[in-house]
Amino acid sequence: MSRLTTFLLILSIACHADTTMKKHTVVTDSKSPANVEKTADFVEILYRKGALRKRENPNASITDIVNCDTRTGFLIDLKANEYKTYKVMKHPPTAQVEEYINKNPQNAVDIESTTVDTGEQKMFFGHPAKHLITTTKRTPDKNDDGGEVVTDAWYIDHELPDNHCDPEYVRTEPYDVGWALVMPPETPRLHHTGPVPTGLPVKTTATYKILGTNGGPEGTITTIETIEGISDSPLSPSLFELPAGSRENPNLWKHK
Repeated sequence: MSRLTTFLLILSIACHADTTMKKHTVVTDSKSPANVEKTADFVEILYRKGALRKRENPNASITDIVNCDTRTGFLIDLKANEYKTYKVMKHPPTAQVEEYINKNPQNAVDIESTTVDTGEQKMFFGHPAKHLITTTKRTPDKNDDGGEVVTDAWYIDHELPDNHCDPEYVRTEPYDVGWALVMPPETPRLHHTGPVPTGLPVKTTATYKILGTNGGPEGTITTIETIEGISDSPLSPSLFELPAGSRENPNLWKHK
């Protein structure tokens, strides 16, 4: 295991500044059953060092470590001292998506998105932020209920701490939300107007409305994400190593 960890660390090239972020997320589902909490509230600590990513929840035993060079991820159960290896998904290039749509037009779903710059500005963590509101829609038809996502966010010019190894073209609200509004083998055909939201969203309220065939809302999920702290201090490579003595368990979290 130590050889594997060392190999992954050697492959990681520190081409970006090290970053640590604390993110607070609150999710509210208006259609939760009576016996289920309508609100989920959790905190994550996100780390980035070159090609290495780490995500941990201070109140849970699960940690996620990813190497974007090898596209290898580790889900770690700290209590059991076990881990499971997985491969990080690759996003197809835009040209490949367009080629697929041309060959399979029956799977294409038109997604309309519009971004408005409110012109407001604030300072977050010493960085000027711009306030953008993006509305992304899938129009209801006879086969689906459609959907609409309104993303109200403040963006600063800073590295994202994601551990999904996404290329630059994926890190925009319309692209991300457009894919969230379809189910495979459906593929979004994106149509966007207005500025493209880029950068780090430090304060985001995303409202997802499930629309009925008459266009009226049938349910709402609201997600509020807040970056509560940012540090660009250097991180030790040891932070991204598998815990000493941990064992690989390919069946970790598999349902029996």
